[in-house]
Amino acid sequence: MTAARTTEATGASSRPSAPRRWRRRLAITGGVVGGLVLAAGAAGWYFAYTPAPEEPTLDATVEQRSITVDGMERTFTAVVPSSLADDAPLWVALHGSRMDGDGMRAATGYQLDELAVAHGFVVVYPDGYQDTWHDCRPDTGYPATDQGVDDVAFLEALVSEAASAYGLDTSHVYGVGYSNGSHMLFRMAAESPGTFAGIEANAANLPTEDNWFCESWTAPIPTILVEGTGDPINPFEGGQAGAFGQDLGTVMSAAESAAAIAEINGVSGEPAESVVGGEPGEAGAVTLTAYGADAEAPVLLYTVEGGGHGVPNPETRLPRMMGGGTDELNAPVAAWELFSRRG
Repeated sequence: MTAARTTEATGASSRPSAPRRWRRRLAITGGVVGGLVLAAGAAGWYFAYTPAPEEPTLDATVEQRSITVDGMERTFTAVVPSSLADDAPLWVALHGSRMDGDGMRAATGYQLDELAVAHGFVVVYPDGYQDTWHDCRPDTGYPATDQGVDDVAFLEALVSEAASAYGLDTSHVYGVGYSNGSHMLFRMAAESPGTFAGIEANAANLPTEDNWFCESWTAPIPTILVEGTGDPINPFEGGQAGAFGQDLGTVMSAAESAAAIAEINGVSGEPAESVVGGEPGEAGAVTLTAYGADAEAPVLLYTVEGGGHGVPNPETRLPRMMGGGTDELNAPVAAWELFSRRG
């Protein structure tokens, strides 16, 4: 795909203003939370509210930038460490629906920002069209999908622009997604193979065949899935996705999703399973199911017992309505540990 590209950097940002911090608190779990708070009052607030983590002080520049793709101005936040090696990797973090890039920074507990500073890479947080992504599900009702926004072209142009602006290595671009953002990474794997050298999908199983309108996913890519057994929106055992009045179509189970991607990746044999945190069967325990852990394109499925709809990390807590959390897994760190070993 082709796209006309222009960029405009607005320089380093300070901490968001109070209204933006307020938006970010609700944005961690999407607009559904805000709607329920308004409808249910104090009781809804008890189940829907959780404070956003504090933004850390970073030895980095946090830039708000824009890029024009197919005549549409698109925006993103870039976290650029003060110390950056030549040909450093690029990480792209895609938010969930009814969020933006700033909300994704909070939803990941700023863990990617801190990893970027510690290990010398750039991380960018693109903003979806009206806070949504045009993924492979045809009937989400998301504005990006309804308007036919070409988010594949946007992300391809974003990677090219960021690599040029910061001197990054386009062969080492990694994606971390949350919910709708994870589904957008699935679309990139199918329709833009080679853009990402590895992806981590949080809170998203693969859509079933009747809920997938993209090209077929055929190219291998190292993949991490992070799924909670208590997720109210993305059913761990598969079936109807969505909650609180949403209809997001049907999805495979977490296990079926991992097996399907392993087949695409050419990984054969039975997966290895291990408990990596907590006690088996207890809330918050984490099990790793690894397909070809030492293969060229492994598939790792992290299952969080009782886990909800979020990105597990030590800084961010989910509202009660979104399911349980865990102290046994830092999903951004798990992605870095796998992908950093790949060069």
